[in-house]
Amino acid sequence: MRYGTLGQGGDAVAVAEPRSGSMTSGTAVKEIPYDYVATFKLTGVRGARTQDVINISTEGTFVAVSVGSSFTPAARALTAATAPPPFDTMFGALFTGAGPGFEAKDAFTTLAESLLLRFGGIHFLYSIVDSGSGRELQNKAVHNIAGLGAADGDRPFRPFARPVPFVPRSTIRIEIEELSAGPLFKDGTLFLVLHGYKRLGE
Repeated sequence: MRYGTLGQGGDAVAVAEPRSGSMTSGTAVKEIPYDYVATFKLTGVRGARTQDVINISTEGTFVAVSVGSSFTPAARALTAATAPPPFDTMFGALFTGAGPGFEAKDAFTTLAESLLLRFGGIHFLYSIVDSGSGRELQNKAVHNIAGLGAADGDRPFRPFARPVPFVPRSTIRIEIEELSAGPLFKDGTLFLVLHGYKRLGE
């Protein structure tokens, strides 16, 4: 591996040295940062399984160096009648149960859900398979806290022990099994991201 001229950001562009018998002499291979994203619509039912498939493009080999995750709860539709009122009105509603378009139980429910998501987080099992070669990246499904860490910033992603290459036109199948259950997770979206780079010009 050698480094060519500097790019616009001032970083050197990595260029692979030609390998005997694999490339024509003088052919450069460029490595560019790239992420592949898998998304999962959750049901809020413990044990429910869902999967997504990532198709590797024909541009070049994708090399995954780490995997991360995040969770977005389902958006709640707010109308003019149900939109939260000013803080002073809401504060009074917490103690009186009154208030235009806002009930005390709504405030407590929102607060409880926020605290649950912040401190409890989301729990699920995941497995990653290279469908093209049949290669599995683990022997059993991995608990997300053990493999990825927490999405609150405490080790939110995990570097692979060694970069994992996926050749062009191959597929990556990711399956998750829900462990967190309840209305807070129903219809929410879970994201799993493979961070890495593409090798262009091979």
